[in-house]
Amino acid sequence: MSLTNISKKRLKEILAFKDEDISDIPEMTDQQLAELKPSHLRNPENYRPVKKKICMYIDADVLEWYKGDGKRGYQTRINQVLRQNMIQESTPAYGKAKKTSDEENE
Repeated sequence: MSLTNISKKRLKEILAFKDEDISDIPEMTDQQLAELKPSHLRNPENYRPVKKKICMYIDADVLEWYKGDGKRGYQTRINQVLRQNMIQESTPAYGKAKKTSDEENE
């Protein structure tokens, strides 16, 4: 719902809202503000990523494999695989030293 498309009922509810006295609530300290985390980091179930429509080329056999089970949702499954790969590559490998470019070429 956009701000310009508010129903008359909702507008009436908004206008009838009474401000509460919050003067007795202390302001948050800089430390408290620094410790705040977005809700999707505290509870991953709250995370709803923004979807972007793209056009990309995928090998025909790969696409057919994902579409092959006859179920809907092949794009969702492809996205899940891409997300898992993104997370795996962006997560630090604890206990493993990163290879330098010289070591990779050996």
